[in-house]
Amino acid sequence: MSNSNLFRLAGWSAYLSAVATILGAVTLVIFFSVGDPFGKINDVSSIVIALASIPMLLALHKLHRNVFYALSFGALIVGIAAMLIAGIVQTLFVFGVFQYEQTVYVSPLGFGLFGVAIAVYGYLARVGKIFPSALSVLGMLAGIGYALVAFGFLLGGENHLFSYVGGSIAVIAYPFWAIWLGRQLLSRR
Repeated sequence: MSNSNLFRLAGWSAYLSAVATILGAVTLVIFFSVGDPFGKINDVSSIVIALASIPMLLALHKLHRNVFYALSFGALIVGIAAMLIAGIVQTLFVFGVFQYEQTVYVSPLGFGLFGVAIAVYGYLARVGKIFPSALSVLGMLAGIGYALVAFGFLLGGENHLFSYVGGSIAVIAYPFWAIWLGRQLLSRR
């Protein structure tokens, strides 16, 4: 795949993941108030984010591999593996193969590791001056938010303070970062 095609796919994937993040956040809040089908919509949104993240991670690695290859490649491998596992687990949950209790740690951990990957790419973008400084910082914040959610789930579940704080940071920072990233990727040839 050419750089131009990869950046185009990754740019549109970034937009899609931003929309899925917003939809997932809104339906999660409604789910806790009303119930299903909003929980199912939230779960499907997670699958969309997981799948859309893969072209984004490939493009980010292509852009950052010259800054610090080992760190960029590590973020790529960790991010893709984590999102594949989270996406598969969420898909099995949506189709009723898994129960919530079987996904409660795996999916958040997958998204947490994805957060670590995008925080690393934010750092590399800042060091290598690949993107505007504010976009780099926003990526680091979004990544830290996702990582805090996973940490909160591991410490005490979805009602842990870190889950709330991290979720709030991720839901605010990630869509802005993804939309801005999408614009940056689509403008590259």
